[in-house]
Amino acid sequence: MTKQFYIIGHRGAPALAPENTLPSFARAIEENVHGIEFDVHKVDRHLVVIHDESVNRTSNGTGSLQDFSFDALRQLDFGDGATIPTLEEVIEATSTSVLINIELKGLDTGSAVAQVLSNYPTHQFMVSSFNWRELDEFSATFGTASNTEIALLSVRLTPRLMESADQMGVNILNVSSKFLQKHRVLAAVNRGFSIYVYTVNSSNRARQLRNIGVSGVFTDNPTKLRDLN
Repeated sequence: MTKQFYIIGHRGAPALAPENTLPSFARAIEENVHGIEFDVHKVDRHLVVIHDESVNRTSNGTGSLQDFSFDALRQLDFGDGATIPTLEEVIEATSTSVLINIELKGLDTGSAVAQVLSNYPTHQFMVSSFNWRELDEFSATFGTASNTEIALLSVRLTPRLMESADQMGVNILNVSSKFLQKHRVLAAVNRGFSIYVYTVNSSNRARQLRNIGVSGVFTDNPTKLRDLN
């Protein structure tokens, strides 16, 4: 049987709807993605879904994220009238058959995300971060569960990254397409790692990656990768 090659909507489907909003995630799921990916920050004890540390790029507001209260953030327009969603809202709007990749973007998100995910035992989660301390905090609070996996995020796939993953007991690596080298992918796969690659918006590139053993790709436009399903 052919192993599933995952198409994951990067911040939903930002080529089709405003990134990291409920309409964006819904649009990605309409395109039959296998998963969605998004970023979380903590504001007023709420986990909000947004990539940047400011609201300038993605909303009609200006200023640092931490300068806003949660209620003030909810008043902003994040594109086409969409409001900033909470982690819980995205989970509850997503089928249990769709993988949810949560990137711990902001400080103090690890343990907070763990507390939320414990309430959703039937969903499928991947929790990733460039900040490995947050991943440690997540794991310390959450423990282990069959529906949740940890992934190290890095720009480059290197031997040092693989060594760090081994030490942390992690077997998923999410890395950039830009600097990816075939021999490193083959070495990682041979060591038992699952490799997910960001951000891939070409079906030809996605096919190349699938052929060398990559487990899945993150894409801004799942429509372009529909023929890989």
